[in-house]
Amino acid sequence: MTEPLVLLRALHFAATLSASGTVFFLALAMGPAAEAAAFAALRRRLVRWVWLSLAVAVATGAGWLVWLASELLGTSMAEACLQGGAWSVLEGTRFGEVWSVRTALALVLAPLMIWPGTRWLQVACAAAFAALPALVGHAGAGPGATGALQAAADMLHLLAAAAWVGGLPALVMMLVSGRPGGAPDLMAATTARFSRLAIASVAILLASGIANSWNLLDGPGDLLATDYGRLVALKIGLFAAMLAIAAVNRFRLTPRLAHPQAMRALRRNSLAETGLGLCALLLVGALGTIPPGAHRHPAGTAIPEGAAFVHIHASEAMAELTLNPGQAGTTHATIRVMHEDSSQFPAQDVRLELDPPAPDVPAIKRAAKRDADGTWRVDTIELQRPGVWIAKVTITPPAGTPLVLDAPIVIEPGP
Repeated sequence: MTEPLVLLRALHFAATLSASGTVFFLALAMGPAAEAAAFAALRRRLVRWVWLSLAVAVATGAGWLVWLASELLGTSMAEACLQGGAWSVLEGTRFGEVWSVRTALALVLAPLMIWPGTRWLQVACAAAFAALPALVGHAGAGPGATGALQAAADMLHLLAAAAWVGGLPALVMMLVSGRPGGAPDLMAATTARFSRLAIASVAILLASGIANSWNLLDGPGDLLATDYGRLVALKIGLFAAMLAIAAVNRFRLTPRLAHPQAMRALRRNSLAETGLGLCALLLVGALGTIPPGAHRHPAGTAIPEGAAFVHIHASEAMAELTLNPGQAGTTHATIRVMHEDSSQFPAQDVRLELDPPAPDVPAIKRAAKRDADGTWRVDTIELQRPGVWIAKVTITPPAGTPLVLDAPIVIEPGP
């Protein structure tokens, strides 16, 4: 587990859920009351909170991208930026595409917050901003219909977490601000609506969490036997504690909100919920750095020492690409094309494209030849420069359109 990445991911998800959750709180819990004069000062604070959360989410997302490039290059983060590795990851990977779209959404959402009348457009942007990270997580890496269902479940999980956990700081701000003058019922009505929203979110979190665990764990034994499973078990424990506090808030304190003692208790419990939610997000940061038990694909053959290797998923097939040696200069490519169960995929034609880490180096496009054992081979490839290359494997199936699988692959300096 890489601690800087764990903290970076945790902060990124905390900022993402906080930004989207505050937008949901304004639109769904406060609703039209957000435009009331009694809530004017609170709304301004919440808008500034959204701006701050968006800024932190974009900044940590950029840091995450640069960290990923530095890991691929085996260099420092500064060198990854200066050598163009970060740009290669941004341009040539799904992570980079998702980061670019989410940054654009943040730039649209930030000015929209000035106009309360655009709250449904704000909700749409915030929902997309919160859900898109599912496409670069473990759930979004699965192939075919199963992978699509996993990604959908993960998106729902993130949206529900944003609506509940991400909305808690906004609820705390409202409770700390005191009862709005001249409108004593507004706070009670907002709290009740947020409570109902939290109940719906809990139901979605339970259903989507079970679905994701079913797909990403080999069985209940993983909850004790694997690092990934033990972190999931801790997350379940934190969720149960948050759920218990939320139940007290909903059924005991919210109906008695007119009493000052209940108000203080609700404020204290909401702060406790927020703290537990931050602990859960720290676990989310760690979970993304550990392969789950049901999502490991060991190489089908031994990887030669000094070779560059990448395993690539697509919706209908998988590919394993080995460049031996994995360094600048003359190399040779071996490609294995498989189904999800690692059985051989009946490809009619396979082509390899290698896009370079710098624009002044030409791309390499070659047709592969099938060997007797079913693997595909490309001989005598000249790699002019080390760095992060983008490998694209185009597979022509027996019927239908060609499949394109792409992923970054790191080429070391030559001798």
